[in-house]
Amino acid sequence: MRWQRNGNGGLMSQGTNVESDALRAYARAAESAADRIAKIRGRTATLDLSDGTFGQLPEANSLRADYIGQKDQSGTDLEDSAEMLRTIAEAVRGSAENYDANEDETARGFGNGA
Repeated sequence: MRWQRNGNGGLMSQGTNVESDALRAYARAAESAADRIAKIRGRTATLDLSDGTFGQLPEANSLRADYIGQKDQSGTDLEDSAEMLRTIAEAVRGSAENYDANEDETARGFGNGA
């Protein structure tokens, strides 16, 4: 919002300028990022280590278990990230729709600029 001094020394609003197309572009970019994360998750979900991967050391099976635990947690984190990006995209798209609807309503209120 921009502000300007009125003749009495007070401030008055000069309005806002929201580019709803830019909001929609941001929403598409967020969804695209979510899709890329989902693809990464799909590829990493299939990774597995067989017994003996870390050799015959006394702690080898413990290392394998730690790896699997970290892989599973990373997968959950990736899923959460993709879901969050999709939620953000939906909210930003909703904001753009609300701004457009408000602009349309305001224009109707002023006789569509006539």
